[in-house]
Amino acid sequence: TEQLQEQLNEHRFQPCKSIETYRLGWVFPAATSDQLLHASNKKILLCLRRQEKVIPAAVVNEILKERVEELELKDHRKVGRKEKLNIKEDILTEMTPKAFAKSSYTWGYLDLANQWVIVDAASSKKAEEFLDLLRQTIGSLPVIPLNTEVTPTTLMTHWLNDISSRPAGLALNGQCELRSDLDDEGSVIRCKQQELDAEDVLAHLQAGKQVTKLAIDWQERVQCILNEDLSIKRLRFGDDLLTEAQDSYADEDPMTRLDADFTLMTLELQRFLHELIEWHGGIYQSAKTNDKASDSNANKEAVGEVA
Repeated sequence: TEQLQEQLNEHRFQPCKSIETYRLGWVFPAATSDQLLHASNKKILLCLRRQEKVIPAAVVNEILKERVEELELKDHRKVGRKEKLNIKEDILTEMTPKAFAKSSYTWGYLDLANQWVIVDAASSKKAEEFLDLLRQTIGSLPVIPLNTEVTPTTLMTHWLNDISSRPAGLALNGQCELRSDLDDEGSVIRCKQQELDAEDVLAHLQAGKQVTKLAIDWQERVQCILNEDLSIKRLRFGDDLLTEAQDSYADEDPMTRLDADFTLMTLELQRFLHELIEWHGGIYQSAKTNDKASDSNANKEAVGEVA
């Protein structure tokens, strides 16, 4: 971790300069720490900060409209598309130094034992931004998205269609998305707060629709929505686990609290992800073979986005 700490320091967050529209960098996972990482049980927590200038598009377009009208009136000619783009670029350059800056944060952790990179991001773009900076930081990051022998769509459709096929400890949580055409934009049925074993829901499966999103509850300890690309959305931990986390520290020291929360949550998520992979028949063997061939010492799986 000492080497990683040095590498993180080289990419420590610095505020935007006046002419920059955004900046990325690593910040302290814990406010009371001077370390850019938090390590526990062979897992390393990181936090990326993105600062970007806020320039409202409506304001830019209004100024652009005024300048184009002035120019057309002055020169008695029509301003072309390319010239409009140049004017807009000038407006952005003028406004950037005076614009307010806002920050957003993306958390993720390295699971060294399982060779996973897990990113808490609301979109694949945010997850990729985290991975890109991590790749720049350590020099190489041969990650691949998690890919399994059985596709999530096949498995989720089977679960919904056959109660007996559901693994022990797994319950459906009243929400799903069904689609008739997985390649194109076919008809979509979204069910929310419904009894998913009801006949009207199953009728859609019989008509050929497949499950592309499914809310699940694992052992009343982890709730989430599983997507067709194996990403996990709306991850929540059960009340018992949250109570266990609160009981694991006796004081309000922020570092103690962070360590307890991080340890408990990552261990629970590790158990869940192992089961999730097992339900899907294990990691796709061709993906594992290809990854080992490219770098046998750096085989890692990026386990989707967790939000």
